[in-house]
Amino acid sequence: MYAFELEDVMFAYPNNIVLEKLNFKVELGDFVAMIGPNGAGKSTVLKLCVGILKPISGQVKILGELAAQFQNWKQIAYISQNPLRERSFPATVAEVVAMGRAAALGLGNDIKKEDREIIQQSLEWVGMYEHRRDIIGRLSGGQQQRVMIARALAAQAAILVLDEPTAGIDSMATNAIYGLLKKLNTSLETTIVVVSHDVDGIAQYADKVIKINKGVEYYGSSETFRKPDGLCLGLQTTSGREPSDTIGDGSHA
Repeated sequence: MYAFELEDVMFAYPNNIVLEKLNFKVELGDFVAMIGPNGAGKSTVLKLCVGILKPISGQVKILGELAAQFQNWKQIAYISQNPLRERSFPATVAEVVAMGRAAALGLGNDIKKEDREIIQQSLEWVGMYEHRRDIIGRLSGGQQQRVMIARALAAQAAILVLDEPTAGIDSMATNAIYGLLKKLNTSLETTIVVVSHDVDGIAQYADKVIKINKGVEYYGSSETFRKPDGLCLGLQTTSGREPSDTIGDGSHA
């Protein structure tokens, strides 16, 4: 089964076509890195995949169902760019992760002992249990991203979609996040779709790379992408054309 299927998808804002004739599929269990120049539509693609946006034409399927009809949203966790950078946000790390568990349980269902154990295990899994009483707004960017991943773990989502999870954090924290995502993918078989401008870095962890520039310019194995005569660092496309921007400055599409 496919986690996501996009067929002839078009999306536009007034006077700005963002995506056209977009076609690709993400298999369950894949770790897919989505790259491309600024303004290529990467963040828009993620929002289409998780139902935040609707295409003008074409269709989006989630786990085999049309996005408009899909209801099992507990299976998907979406982490946007810089989700918690407000230092005054009062919740503790444990409380934020508990929100993920509560959302999975649904309204009217209290968190029980076994749920608290899942919350603890999720924090331990990402190496943040010792920070459980810390205010999340006071943590570093890398630590906050770990907490948000723990929140997704506590919700027991099968699919994790992340938009620039390493934006604004240093290289050591970036590699730690990528390593954690790889561990999630291999150990728990979580499907990972992640947008990144760190082309060389993410391609070393992902199984597949998809290069977006309004449409799909490349979709294949990361191994092929990294070969010197292939598409290393996005310096060339499958059509042989040079993209206008290979890596970008860290702003989102």
